[in-house]
Amino acid sequence: MMRRFFAPLLAVGLLAGVAAHAEDTLSPLRFQSAGTFGSIDLAAAQRGFAVYQGVCASCHGMDALHYRDLQALGLTPAQVAGIAASVKLSDGSAATPDSRFKEPAAMSMSGAVPPDLSSIVAQRAGGTDYIYRFLTGFGPAPAGVTLLPGSNYNAAFPGGQVFMPAVLHDDAVTYADGTKATTAQEAADVAEFLTWSADPNLSARHAVGLRAVIFFVFLAIVAMLTKRRIWRQEG
Repeated sequence: MMRRFFAPLLAVGLLAGVAAHAEDTLSPLRFQSAGTFGSIDLAAAQRGFAVYQGVCASCHGMDALHYRDLQALGLTPAQVAGIAASVKLSDGSAATPDSRFKEPAAMSMSGAVPPDLSSIVAQRAGGTDYIYRFLTGFGPAPAGVTLLPGSNYNAAFPGGQVFMPAVLHDDAVTYADGTKATTAQEAADVAEFLTWSADPNLSARHAVGLRAVIFFVFLAIVAMLTKRRIWRQEG
């Protein structure tokens, strides 16, 4: 009897994992990493790294990461070595897999210094969703809003004014997997990559949590069935 109850529970766990990998990020907007049992969409995070490397890295550092960490996104050691070798460090030497992500040259935008992005998702209310809304939130200022000199309007940013310009646009990068690089897709992918960088163990933690829930539900059912059997025997 216990097997009859355990099998459906196991199936639920497996189906939950499959469903997490079947999410469509943009239709509607839904990140696979979201929710109690979410997991990092590795394909999206790989594309997001391409967006970071091609668009964001010139202004924003990620000091908490080494190039070798990219293997956790499913890249092979050879791919990681190739990515690192393509990066010239400040001393003119090529990076290695053990090198930290290259720091951009010091800069400011009207006094605003671009933040390090290593844990930006954890530092911003709304996390992944906020990063997406920020990157897609640039546009003309509404009537009655006067922008400060050098600032740009962003609907997602508190106060609506930010010195960072809109940096994403259609085909800002070329995806190796053939995904169409729309502005929205680039924003979603880099948001997923930054979610991973802020919490590299997210998928493992959530998987353990799901297994724990299934296990305790199974134990509860076993306890209930055992209690009923004891009652019947005593009766």
